[in-house]
Amino acid sequence: MENDQSIHHIVLAVPETIVEIKKCPSMGFIFLKAFLISLFRSNTIKDDVIVKKTRIILKNYLPDKELIKNYRTVCGFSKDRPKIIPISYLQTIFIGLLGKFITSSFFPINPLGLIHIFQSFEQKRPVTTDEILDLACTLDSIKKTGKGIETGFTLEVRSQDKLVWQGISVFFTRSPVKKKKTAEKKDEIFLEKKETILVPAGTGRRYASVSGDYNPHHLYTVLAKLFGFKRAIAHGMWSLARVVARLDKKFGIHDSAFVEASFKLPIFMPAKTTLGYECQNDTENQQTIVNFELRDKQKRLPHLKGRLLKTI
Repeated sequence: MENDQSIHHIVLAVPETIVEIKKCPSMGFIFLKAFLISLFRSNTIKDDVIVKKTRIILKNYLPDKELIKNYRTVCGFSKDRPKIIPISYLQTIFIGLLGKFITSSFFPINPLGLIHIFQSFEQKRPVTTDEILDLACTLDSIKKTGKGIETGFTLEVRSQDKLVWQGISVFFTRSPVKKKKTAEKKDEIFLEKKETILVPAGTGRRYASVSGDYNPHHLYTVLAKLFGFKRAIAHGMWSLARVVARLDKKFGIHDSAFVEASFKLPIFMPAKTTLGYECQNDTENQQTIVNFELRDKQKRLPHLKGRLLKTI
């Protein structure tokens, strides 16, 4: 993420605090609570603050088969394995838990203004729609950088007490800190363009309907302008899921796999983007490595960069 000598890591106190909830929170309630909390909670924290390490747990979660079916359509996944949950979908079931977390007293930062800058997920094996899952969301890291604050969450999915999927979500909060000189940008290496991916107007609303992420700046331009955007922007997780869906069709994600991506510039809808990728086989580790990027078709500016590792 950021290699900066000015990074200051906030201490997370142990032992870990466990909070178990019985059902996914209502996102309408979460957004209302976030707005009210934002009036009183700061965008920065003191260097010497100690934050409790906390884990939110939701047990006996049964995936919604109809939502998963619609998710496949919205994100472009193949429908030939309807019982297998797409690897990226499992991140969406944590949106409510993350919302619960950032609006709770054990999260020290303003819940509004969090920017999703990085996501990784690893499936140990494919997860099916018939499995009853236990979910856990843990705040694992807080660090102050020269630009603001990064908060990192670990997301875990267990089936029959075994870890089957794990993700890391990193969010950034801009803080009123002194700006430091940034290093000169290096010349970018562009990956070979493979195809054009269209992002129609309304993509944000369609993705919200299958993910539960109804952040206003993804829905309508009039709402996006309230948050400082010129038009509504696509979800970063939609763009990542759309890329993963294409790579799944090309290379097949049928077993254990790992995906990580950094979110760069927002996609203003409607838009035309280009997917570029390069592939190599690591025979020693029995892995296929696919580096990928999503760029604006006209200006070639990056929206997303990442890699996929899958077993050969």
